[in-house]
Amino acid sequence: MKINIAQLKKEIGSTQTFSFQIPVAELGLEKQEEIWTGDVSAEGFVKNKGTIYEVAGTIKATMNDLCSRCLEPVVIVLNIPFCEEYREVDFKELSEVSESEVTYFDGDDIEITDLVRENILLAKPLKPVCGEECRGLCPECGANMNISTCNCNLLKTDPRLAVLQKLLPKD
Repeated sequence: MKINIAQLKKEIGSTQTFSFQIPVAELGLEKQEEIWTGDVSAEGFVKNKGTIYEVAGTIKATMNDLCSRCLEPVVIVLNIPFCEEYREVDFKELSEVSESEVTYFDGDDIEITDLVRENILLAKPLKPVCGEECRGLCPECGANMNISTCNCNLLKTDPRLAVLQKLLPKD
């Protein structure tokens, strides 16, 4: 995904919009292709701030996964905001600056494929859930507690702490 900024370079303070649709395979997420569905879209704007070009916008991606509580399939739509600063490469300056918050580009095109891939991977939930009210699976029998209830005793005492039961008053 390249944004051509040749026209934007001519005037400080000007902005240019962009919009991309890209298949997941082109983002280098082949190992996770079964999770991501459809195309990934990125839209936003580039602003000329003099020597720095600010690229900001939103990435939209859809993923299929399993709920980490009940193991039911879940579809999650991610709307990921992003903002990154780019500077045209100056090889003299690049050797002087070792650590920088700015990403460098060369020529009239800013490549944002790595930016999109990085933001998608960082926004992917570690433990996706079908809903905040999901009750999960019974740890005893494995029944889905969202669909049915079971008669398992979930208040079992750890045998190492059974001695402490004697200290509790009996009603």
